[in-house]
Amino acid sequence: MNRRSWYFPIIGALAAFVFYIPFLYAKSFDLESIGYMLFLLLLTIVFIIGILVRRVFLKRWINHASLLTVLFFLGISIWMFFSTEYLRPWARWLIASGRYTNLVLQQKPDPQTGIRYVEWDAWGWAGMDTSVELVYDPTDTLAHEIKYNPKGHFAEIAEKTNSVQQLGRGWYSLTLYTDEVL
Repeated sequence: MNRRSWYFPIIGALAAFVFYIPFLYAKSFDLESIGYMLFLLLLTIVFIIGILVRRVFLKRWINHASLLTVLFFLGISIWMFFSTEYLRPWARWLIASGRYTNLVLQQKPDPQTGIRYVEWDAWGWAGMDTSVELVYDPTDTLAHEIKYNPKGHFAEIAEKTNSVQQLGRGWYSLTLYTDEVL
């Protein structure tokens, strides 16, 4: 395979990122997620039918670059879909951090913990709501304390927190257990 034919798989991989970003930003496993997976399934079926039609009528297989392009697109799309829980806070941080950081910094710090926070994301149905808080901790110890010392300074927050992701220096995404609030 020559050097230029590698451009196509790279384009397929980039297309997967571009097509999935809106779903990643507004992700809650419901109709749009199922629609995206159905779109990928339909794309795969069309591609397989195209390969078979080309083989039967033209007596030729497709070239490697086309096959790799579609495989890269499908592979990255599926990886992104199943990694949404990890990737979503990063996508939201890249897209909307400026607006949310201003909202957080306008809040008064909690008198006990010194942190500031706003609701950053939420999903759920039928009273089973999960929320994600964007938290600013000027001491930059929140994740470490919750992970290694859940009975320490942030004990009340640690009880309610399902997962913590550090987004930047002092900035965290806290996914709370269902129906918990900070």
